[in-house]
Amino acid sequence: MSITIKDIAKAANVSYSTVSRALKNSPKISAKTKEKIRKIAKELNYIPNAVARELSSQKTTTVGLIYNTGTHKSNLDPIMEGIEGTVFKEGFQLLSFNSRENVKTEYNYLRFLHEKRVEGILIFPVITDEGSNLLYLKSLIRSNIPVVTIDRYFPEFDTDYVVSDNFGGAYEAVTHLIKLGHQKIGYITGQEYLTSVNDRLEGYKKALEAHRIKYQKELVKKVAPKLPSSIEGGYKAAKDLLKEGPTAIFTYNEIATVGTLKAIREEGLNVPEDLAFVGFDEVAVASHIFMPLTVVVQQTYKIGEIGARMIIERVKHLRGKKDFSETRHISVKTKLLVRDSCGAKLKGQSEG
Repeated sequence: MSITIKDIAKAANVSYSTVSRALKNSPKISAKTKEKIRKIAKELNYIPNAVARELSSQKTTTVGLIYNTGTHKSNLDPIMEGIEGTVFKEGFQLLSFNSRENVKTEYNYLRFLHEKRVEGILIFPVITDEGSNLLYLKSLIRSNIPVVTIDRYFPEFDTDYVVSDNFGGAYEAVTHLIKLGHQKIGYITGQEYLTSVNDRLEGYKKALEAHRIKYQKELVKKVAPKLPSSIEGGYKAAKDLLKEGPTAIFTYNEIATVGTLKAIREEGLNVPEDLAFVGFDEVAVASHIFMPLTVVVQQTYKIGEIGARMIIERVKHLRGKKDFSETRHISVKTKLLVRDSCGAKLKGQSEG
């Protein structure tokens, strides 16, 4: 349900005409009243009536995209290619913005896209320990603007999303190390408020449990909250982990991988002679600097393609005055690419 001037008037305890004049910057309304009304309008996520009418009566054939380069680096380009190719093929335009993992920036872009009458929004949501824009995303959906989240999702809010099989990818990687004889497998992880990070940690734990290996908290080191997307974060976590004497290490993303490999080398250890290694995500540069790395590979182009199809299907159904009764949760399978860093190859595994 869209917010109207009447809603603002009620919240501000003023007349309908006062709100209307204040929003039009009328000189008849005091500066103090204008400020009060504008603040309430912003809090209620009010969109001017003229725009609201256009939203309900016109088709803009435009989809909004809010991505971020704060944590999505090596995977971003192929995901974007999948989105762009699919959107344009379907005859839609794309308005895209980079939130840079900043909640306030993302909020401003969400409002802008709303005001520009986009028919749907694809978003790599910003989620921090201080919160997210979940309330605004909910208001968009209530206003019949479909939203599809990519790479992350909100457990407390049921909306369309497409992600990698983070649990399955981590489970397969750790199982591979176990089958190579490792019992003391260290793990470099991130902040658990991110669903992708939490799902990978659960995959690690379940693989140990399935093979009757006790989970040891000291073998799991978390990248510091202030260093979530830096090589230094992975490096510091790995330095702590190496004190525990693991025989193998698994890392949760490509940035942590680079930092961990730096720490391993600094300690005078060799991979895979002294320490087996598997990382989540391909790291092309590290593979050349250190050695061919065993990694969990995501189908990034496919993720972007699926996300774009999901939002366009939603838009087309809404144009026909229809909507899906159920949300769709799609998890795209990963692949374990076995190379030299784990020390051995299992029969039947692919070789990079």
